[in-house]
Order: sequence, then structure tokens, then C-alpha cells
Amino acid sequence: MKNNRFHGPTRAVHQKASICLVLALAILFVSTKTMVRVPDIFKGYIIGSMQKGFSAVSSFFSRTIGAVSQLRTIQKDYESLLSKMQDYELRERDFAALAEENQRLKELLDLSSLPDTKKMIAHIIARDPSNMYSSLVIDKGYNDGIKKYMPVIAYHGGVEGLVGKIIEVNASTSVLQPLYDQRFFAAARLAKTRAEGMINGQGFRDSPLSLLYISKNERDQLKQGDIVVTSGLDQVFPSEIMIGRVEGFKLNEFSSSLVIDVQPAIDLSSIEYVFVVGTPPMISSEDGAGK
Repeated sequence: MKNNRFHGPTRAVHQKASICLVLALAILFVSTKTMVRVPDIFKGYIIGSMQKGFSAVSSFFSRTIGAVSQLRTIQKDYESLLSKMQDYELRERDFAALAEENQRLKELLDLSSLPDTKKMIAHIIARDPSNMYSSLVIDKGYNDGIKKYMPVIAYHGGVEGLVGKIIEVNASTSVLQPLYDQRFFAAARLAKTRAEGMINGQGFRDSPLSLLYISKNERDQLKQGDIVVTSGLDQVFPSEIMIGRVEGFKLNEFSSSLVIDVQPAIDLSSIEYVFVVGTPPMISSEDGAGK
């Protein structure tokens, strides 16, 4: 039992001693004096092996350092290319947005109806802070020839339609009252039967307009999708501007007229540019109006 207890440590000591002895002999063998006594053939073999070993180690470290340096260069090149690619993507998006903007402006400038009027293009830039839900602000004012009560139209998706009218004019901006405002009224008619009425907003952009004062006698000829246009009888809006299409109607037994729901031709949530409309005499005869 006692021998087994010390057998393990003794063996370990012997192993360590053996290793030290081999190392000592190797050092002694390659020392200067020993190398003198070694035959040349063995001496060259030993020195050559040592040189090859040192050369391999040196080559390994050299290749490692070179690889690290190369990796750093590749990483810098990758980061530079990534930055350029992101810049190109931003430029591509800007170019696409500019192309779309140019296409919209081209469509607007190709507007060919209302030949007897002057149409001034304007950009919708904001909503009126004091009346967030029923007024829009455009980037043209009396310095540009804009007058109060001028009609405003828009062109979108191949359709020209009524947007509203100018209710306030400043030097470089104006406030536009859209046709869905509850205070908005315009003389209108059914394009097919020519029945006269009055269009009125309901106060919400997503709600249909109301065409009022249309006789009950029109109900048999009235169909969903019928076009409603301005009549020009109010002397504010030119005639035959499209307002929208019939969506439905209500019949009140105690009234002599129908209440017709009209879906606007222009979706005001998707337009950016409008046309302020006025005949040349109107524009030239009221300089300073709305100031």
C-alpha cells in the first residue's frame, strides 16, 4: 500500500529528469566545442535542419503578418465599397423620385381643357394651422396674381376635377377651401340630364359630397356612376368642371328634392399640385384683391 502511494510521484520525477537530460545532451551536442568534433556530414545535416526549422518559423510568422495586413486592406476596401453602394442607392432613389415628380408635372402641364382661362400651377405646402381639417395652404399669393374666390382644380390619374376655391390670399401663400368643407357650395348639374342643383361638402375628406335640390323626377333616370359637373351659374366656377360621380341617393317623402351622394373625382390625399383658375379679365381687373 505504501509503495503504491509513492509510485506515481516517483515516475513523474523520473520522466521530468529524463526530459531534462535529453535537452542537456542536445544543447551540449550543438555547442561550439561539440560541433567541432562532429564529422562534417553530420554537422551539415544538423545545421541545415536547424536553418530549415528557423526558416519555416520565420516564414510562418511572415505569412501570418502578411495575411493580417491583407485582411485589413480587404476590410477597408469592403467598407469603402459598401459606403459607395449606399451612396448609389440613395442617388437611385432620388433619381426615381425626381423622375416621378417630372412625370407628374408633365401630366399637369399637358392639361388641355378650360382653354379660355388662365391656369397657375401651385404646390400644396401645408394645412392651415387654425383649421387643420378643412383648409390647405398653397405656395402662391397676390404677388403671383392670385385673387380671393378663384377656383382651384387638379389633374390626377387622367382626370381633371374640382378641388375648391381660394378663401384667403397673402403675399406669397394662399388658403384653399376644399370642396369637402361643410361651408363649401358650388352650382352643379348632372351631366347626362342637365338637372341643376348645388354641391355641398360634409366636413370630412373621406365622406361623399351632397348634391342638393335635384328634383325627385330625376330618380328614374339617375344611375350610380353618373357624372356631376359645375354649371357655372354661380359665376365663381367655370362650367363643365368635373366634380365627381353619383354614388347613391336618398329620397325624402317630405321634400320635393333628392339628396345625392357624390364621390369626388379628385382624391385630395394623393395630390401635391393644383391649378388656380381665373379668366384673364378677372386676373387683370382686381389687382390687390385679397391683400
